[in-house]
Amino acid sequence: MREKLKYFIINKEYDYRRGIAENMEVHDNALCYISKKKYGVGRFLTRIFNAGESETDWHRLVIHHENAEDEDIRVTVYATDEIMIKVRNKETTIFDIFEDTALTLSEKLEMFRPLLKKQVSGVSDILLHDVRGQFLWLLIEQYSSHDAPSRINDIRIFLPAESWIDRMPQIYRRSDSKGHFLERYLGIFQTYYEELDAEIEGIANHFDPECAESEYLEMLAGWLSISETSVWTEEQLRRLLLNAVQLYRMRGTKEGLSRLLELYMGEKPFIIEGFSVREKTGMSKNERVLTEMYGNSPYTVTVLVKPGYDIEVIRRLAQEMIPATTELRLVELDPYIFLDNYAYLGVNSSLGNYRPAVLDGKSPLMLLTLGGTPPEKDQEKGGNPETDGE
Repeated sequence: MREKLKYFIINKEYDYRRGIAENMEVHDNALCYISKKKYGVGRFLTRIFNAGESETDWHRLVIHHENAEDEDIRVTVYATDEIMIKVRNKETTIFDIFEDTALTLSEKLEMFRPLLKKQVSGVSDILLHDVRGQFLWLLIEQYSSHDAPSRINDIRIFLPAESWIDRMPQIYRRSDSKGHFLERYLGIFQTYYEELDAEIEGIANHFDPECAESEYLEMLAGWLSISETSVWTEEQLRRLLLNAVQLYRMRGTKEGLSRLLELYMGEKPFIIEGFSVREKTGMSKNERVLTEMYGNSPYTVTVLVKPGYDIEVIRRLAQEMIPATTELRLVELDPYIFLDNYAYLGVNSSLGNYRPAVLDGKSPLMLLTLGGTPPEKDQEKGGNPETDGE
């Protein structure tokens, strides 16, 4: 049974920070070209990878990039089994050279030159079967020549080496021992096979809303008949897909409507069902007000929404959750109180402590008398604050 391929991957800000970049910086978990010049070369020296075993035969290097052609990339591969290296007649380690902040990138590359194993230009998918060593690191040079700066999205290094030539009869392996033409030729099909195999192995990730890439979220939403995908952010859509089965079970209920709108708004809406209002309309002092606010039909649902949300979007979402025979009344709450209107203490109104009136356009004006004597002084004189100054 063949040994399962392992790999190192660089695709996060932390991974890139562990390397050394020149004219490049990390943005959105990718390494982007940045320079005062519009066009130029960005260089990135990866950290030193440890395979854990000496004389490891490395398998393959894959670089995923944007805004640059393969012809704009040059890769230099370094490898060794020994940590110690002799530089300028002095013994040091490859890690000390890498971490020495007093050295420039060019100086470090000059010291690493004796350990150079492979240099390739114009390709982003490279076989490393001729690279051997426990420790491996890369220098990636990318030329940016587009209006949008070039960027490296991720770097993958696979090990150990495995070639389809090893599965061929001995006569083919012996005849290919010099130029390795057949091995490199089979490597083309081996690459496609390994990518397809990895895709099949990880196919379940495309159906998991928590880890699926954004392009697959639209597909999953289509399977679940979620039509309003454009109104949801990516994070909201993931939460909706995770709760979709439960929401379908609650479709047509107040709980289902509340849960759906909570996923969109981030907070629970206020929902009043028509039949619950009718129980209170028998009281004469409430009947007129409640009827005007919530209607007199038991097949009515009123949704109260705080200011700041798109009412039309909420209307479309709510229509998909309520029964077809139910009338939807959508009310955007005002942030102030009008009697006999939609005023709810702690929702769109609150009680605060007394404060003196100020003509700032915000403070309420209390009962006062203009042009009269202040109440405190008037009381000292025995006056009546309710009549004086009128």
